Amino acid sequence: MRTWTWVDTRNASLVALACFVLPFLPIPYWPSFKEDAAAANLANLQWGVLLALAMLSPRKAYLRIGYLALFTAWMLHSVGQAAPGTGPWTVLRSLPLYLAMYGWTVLCARAMGWPRRPGQARIRQRDIVPFGAIAFIVYPLGWAVAHLASSFLLGPEPDLAVLFDQGMRVGFSRFFGVLCLTLPILLFVTGRREPAPMPSRMPWWEGWLLGSYFILLAALLWALPAQAQHPLAGLIEQRFMLAALMVWAVLRLPWRWSAPLIAAVTLLLVYLVGVGTRAGLRTDALHLLQIGFEMSVLQQLMVLTQVIGRDNRRAVLRLAEESRRDGLSGVPNINALRHDMATRTAPPAEIGCLGIENLDNLMAGFGLPAQEALTAAIHGHLQPWVRAYTLGMGQFALVPHADKTSWQALLSQIENFEFRYADAQVRIEPHLGVSPLRDAGPEALELALHSAYGAMKEARRNGETAPVFARDGGDPAALRASLQTHSLALSLLRRRQLELHVQPIRRTSGDGAPMGEILCRLRMDDGRLLMPRDYMDELEASRGVVELDRAVVETLLPWLEANRERMPYQRLTVNLTGRSLVSGQFRNWLLYQLDAVPGCASRLCFEITERAITGGLSQVRPLLDGLAQRGCLVALDDFGTGMQSFERLQQLPIHLVKIDGSFIRNMVDNPRDRDLVRAMVTIARAYHAETAAEYVEDAQILAELGQLQVDWLQGYHIGRPRPLAELDLVAAPLV
Repeated sequence: MRTWTWVDTRNASLVALACFVLPFLPIPYWPSFKEDAAAANLANLQWGVLLALAMLSPRKAYLRIGYLALFTAWMLHSVGQAAPGTGPWTVLRSLPLYLAMYGWTVLCARAMGWPRRPGQARIRQRDIVPFGAIAFIVYPLGWAVAHLASSFLLGPEPDLAVLFDQGMRVGFSRFFGVLCLTLPILLFVTGRREPAPMPSRMPWWEGWLLGSYFILLAALLWALPAQAQHPLAGLIEQRFMLAALMVWAVLRLPWRWSAPLIAAVTLLLVYLVGVGTRAGLRTDALHLLQIGFEMSVLQQLMVLTQVIGRDNRRAVLRLAEESRRDGLSGVPNINALRHDMATRTAPPAEIGCLGIENLDNLMAGFGLPAQEALTAAIHGHLQPWVRAYTLGMGQFALVPHADKTSWQALLSQIENFEFRYADAQVRIEPHLGVSPLRDAGPEALELALHSAYGAMKEARRNGETAPVFARDGGDPAALRASLQTHSLALSLLRRRQLELHVQPIRRTSGDGAPMGEILCRLRMDDGRLLMPRDYMDELEASRGVVELDRAVVETLLPWLEANRERMPYQRLTVNLTGRSLVSGQFRNWLLYQLDAVPGCASRLCFEITERAITGGLSQVRPLLDGLAQRGCLVALDDFGTGMQSFERLQQLPIHLVKIDGSFIRNMVDNPRDRDLVRAMVTIARAYHAETAAEYVEDAQILAELGQLQVDWLQGYHIGRPRPLAELDLVAAPLV
């Protein structure tokens, strides 16, 4: 149990003081159903306090102290007003009633679902109906029945008419006491830190409407009948208009102000009911019941308006918070980046864009949970240096905590990061692009993000192990044109507006028929061609490369079936992307297409890159074995750029090795490149694979490659790409 503190002493003292004083502050009225002519108390406010205390119940001692203080006040009041000789008997007779009503108060509070844990102690929408049924009906009715039973069993010879009148007065006093204070106290205690449901500034037209409303209300009050002795007594007849005004007020005021206002207006209306009874207005039980019912409904309507406004605000805040988190990993996303940058007083000088290589292969090997775990792990690893926001699969926007940060040191930290998942240890390959940030505006942020993303792609394309810095934030017009080009590429591909070109690959000796590499261009509506450099990055980011591979095969196979004996190439090479290689659905589809067109497989060679198969060898092998069994050749493209190039020759059925052009273009002037090419040729032959050199641009390179005994040559010096439809079709032997 929590230790009693001075705060508890203070609260208990306030509870005792309120329960002791409130019985001496009656709201007199003259009920017509009472037999004698004396006035009665319309609202016992202390019972509204005690019921609220039983519902909140921060400590059971508070309620007990409140009941003890109330019983003491009642005892003093009764003894002071009782006839001689009747005081002690009255006290003894009422003691069982108070003990029973203590339990009744606790029972009614529990029936309404109170008290609640501190984190859940708030009024909910579904609490309104139980509160109305129990607090306004069951609780007062229990008091009336208990008073009748106590008077009948313990009192003098009972007069049934008098007992009935007393029971009604007790029930009404408890009802109006609860009406005046219980809900307002609950609102204040549980929601005093809640803002106004509509915190926006009041528009001018709403002010005019409010003023007109006050004028109308004043006119109605002025037109009251003369028998209304109190200047505000007409508010009882205009209580619905007053309720509408109160609804507007609770929408505009914080709960710490609207709760006392509801209590004050309710007290005023109850007081005016008592004034009306003394002025001779109709006050029979049914009329009081009608007024009480209407006022309770109106009060609950005000509270429901506040609760709905609070819940809607919290729902909006919760949805806004969820929209700033990745749904799978829980890492902050691009929406969180925009939100945080808008709230920062001083934006950083630079932002970065981080790309993780081969994350798709990790997902293919271990499933989607591995991607989620890696994203969360990288975010946590970067927390001491930067704030990381996920931009999609394997991509992050980085915002440094300080104005200046060492991007090279940060990249080293990422490179040293080891990810463990399912008893496997994975080293990630990061690429980092950095761009300056002009200011904290949204347009500057978008431009810097795009520029950093472009620098990251450049780092990935060139295999950079250091951060790549963008020169500036980029030309907005150029960036928009680039985005439009990317979107256009997706549209053209899905409409199958693609055009296949072929570039020759001939033998170094000049003997035999050449091969040809299939290249894909997208034909725009105005006749211009969209080149791969314009659309490949976007397709890879949007996972459209599998669709691209399917489109190329679907376009090539019918042409090959019709012309395979007349085309001037012994084989055509087709590139396959990494996403297609690890896709079981694409594998089954491609092998089915080859089986459906007999004789075409022997005229095809499929090119793959080492980067495309990193981490997914078990997923790649079934497709390559199936292609080899059907007579297709398999070529390893960009040979020499990866760390496992030589190992792949041993692991996979490779027939042709295409040496990367970065080793070819400078080999005439760079002896090291020449020695590397010589070593690649030697190793390829050791694995019974032929070699092909890319980027053969002049005669000097051609001569060097001949001396190194490279088998095949490809480049502009050998032949430029031509549309497949414009080939000179002649008979060519199958080699």
